[in-house]
Amino acid sequence: MRAARAVDSAGALAHTGPDMDIAPATAIFRCLGFGLLLAAALPAAAQQSEVAQFENLASSPFVHCAFYRQYDIDPATGQRLLVEGNSHSLTHYQRQHGRLRSIDTRRAGARDAQLLRGKKYLHFIERSAGLYVVTTVYACLERDARTDLCINYGAMNARHFDSRVLRDPDAVFEELQAHAEPGFCDHSFLHLQEAARTPQQR
Repeated sequence: MRAARAVDSAGALAHTGPDMDIAPATAIFRCLGFGLLLAAALPAAAQQSEVAQFENLASSPFVHCAFYRQYDIDPATGQRLLVEGNSHSLTHYQRQHGRLRSIDTRRAGARDAQLLRGKKYLHFIERSAGLYVVTTVYACLERDARTDLCINYGAMNARHFDSRVLRDPDAVFEELQAHAEPGFCDHSFLHLQEAARTPQQR
């Protein structure tokens, strides 16, 4: 199956290095283990975009992300690829009763997180003893053909001690993105009642 090239909101190719591909109609946690090849679209694609394009993700009570320490290389083409199911870490953000919590496979338990909207990017930020763990969403990689809503987002995960991230997260991200882990995020239960919620008794 030939994957389509990732494009940004303006229709421009979403890469700055070698060509990179994205497999259509997949979400990170729906097909884990199938080894589908996903694009590693770089943040430069979002330079002219507005953070409003991430509002569906920001308003979802559940956000799922997968991150990679490095890109795989397609031996046939030399393209940089992220292989679904082969991520090095998974992160889940859950919002309930006005509180945002983060669960990460790299540590035990859940931690409080906050959501910051920059001028270009969307940021999920955790703080722990001066360390900032930041997931930055920088581009829409895949849209639902029926609704045109974004269902798959390019993201980077960084860990650093730069407190400026609370005042200007976009600037800190752009300075440190070369050291961040590439990945993807998607959302679920968007504007829907959660299936586990107990019905009201009458």
